[in-house]
Amino acid sequence: MTDLTRRAVLATSATGAAVAVIGLPAPRAVAVPELAAAPASVEERAFTRNARLYRRTRFKKHRKARFTVTGPGVRLRMKLVDISNIPLVTRGSNRSFELTFTTKRPGPGQGTYTVKRRKFKATSLFLVPTDASHRRYRATVNNR
Repeated sequence: MTDLTRRAVLATSATGAAVAVIGLPAPRAVAVPELAAAPASVEERAFTRNARLYRRTRFKKHRKARFTVTGPGVRLRMKLVDISNIPLVTRGSNRSFELTFTTKRPGPGQGTYTVKRRKFKATSLFLVPTDASHRRYRATVNNR
């Protein structure tokens, strides 16, 4: 029988400890054939498809356009007035940018709202008022 220290036993796995105590030869490594990449799950495909909704080029086509913004108890028109860069992110990034919307009448507090217009798929954005009168809102899209 071999002399084992408590530290040696604790450092090994349960199988390794059993092999060391019994004195069996250690198991050999078995080569595993390369596996082909599994097809993406339904959730992954949906995420990829929805990620296309949050691209600068998509919003850039609708700059200066009016959108209908809806949410719980909210329905109002907002105009997309600016698409800008996020500080410390690559300038002009198609995946990370800020949207600025304005409205003629005071709007709701910050929250997630659906932004839509004709020929523009409804898109959820977290809008934050940036002024005290709740007439200017910002949405940050950051898909780094």
